Amino acid sequence: MSNIKIYSFDKCPYAQRSRMALIEKQLPFELIEIDVYNKPDWFLEISPYGKVPVLVDEGKTIYESAIINEYLEEKYPEIPLMPKDYFERARARIWIDYGSNYYLPACVRLLRDNKDDAQQDKNHKKLRELLIYIEKECFEKNVSGDFWMGENLTLVDLHYAPFFERFGAYKHLFNAEWPKECVRIHRWWDLMQERESYEKTYLPVESHIETYSNMMQRMAS
Repeated sequence: MSNIKIYSFDKCPYAQRSRMALIEKQLPFELIEIDVYNKPDWFLEISPYGKVPVLVDEGKTIYESAIINEYLEEKYPEIPLMPKDYFERARARIWIDYGSNYYLPACVRLLRDNKDDAQQDKNHKKLRELLIYIEKECFEKNVSGDFWMGENLTLVDLHYAPFFERFGAYKHLFNAEWPKECVRIHRWWDLMQERESYEKTYLPVESHIETYSNMMQRMAS
């Protein structure tokens, strides 16, 4: 029996990134799926925010996916998922912050503004700007390797992967497009889809289309 439990929801991108980290680190874990739309009463005793993911390791509870992944990196360093160099480690954290505070909010706005054509045009332009920025300021400046930080997969790759998985749904529902200039991002995404951690956690685009369609219905009601 594993000492690690993770409470997850298969449609949650945040839970996905922590499950990917566990798989990349080759840590055995017990997966407990929670329906976040019909949470059992006991779950609030485990998750004070009522959200997934929640990690329980040796009886101690941690929540928030980025914090969970940092915890796993510090406690289980045998398979490292952050650069050793202090500057590169700081740069990795900058890109994690960029994902949380720039890229992800731009994706959320596609859903939020789905009934506002004028605002959605602005959202498309902003998302294009962000993707080109990532292409030029990250991937084109890497000396070697096709991962976010270069030669080795890191927590940065796991931070972004679930939301790039959902880009097919953004395209189908909101007409979002990857800029043609983003050749290196496409190369990175092809590489990520070959990872065991992705293959064991991904959902097909049809599932994400259904999820976002249901969210729009709830927003409209």
